[in-house]
Amino acid sequence: MATDNDAPARPPSLVVAAAGALLLGLVVIGFAIASMVSGHGSFSGAIGGWLAVYGLVGVASAVALWRRSVFGRGPVVTMSALNLIVAATMASAAPWAWAVVVGSAITLVAVSLPATTRALHWSRVRPAGELPPTDAPGS
Repeated sequence: MATDNDAPARPPSLVVAAAGALLLGLVVIGFAIASMVSGHGSFSGAIGGWLAVYGLVGVASAVALWRRSVFGRGPVVTMSALNLIVAATMASAAPWAWAVVVGSAITLVAVSLPATTRALHWSRVRPAGELPPTDAPGS
């Protein structure tokens, strides 16, 4: 049975994409916390709650990419593109948003590279009646 140690090393593009998605997810969670503690009533709490969910999806997608699941790629592409657009529109009023623009762009490119695509896989589904693989040598 193949383990993670038997798999080839993760390509740099996959590492960058997973790290970028994780970092951006944590940034969004930070915004959620800031929104919740701002004290603007239930509106801030609702926005903070949705931002927290959005950030947690980003973190979960980063973990899925790190585990080489093809299901992590779609959310990372979508969230990186969305973060890029939102931060770019905010950049004139908030210069710190350029850091999010750059991080989102790097993540978007890294997750779209062919090396990242080759590293991702579907989990193999065995047909009914097929025996599971054994760890016995020579089998």
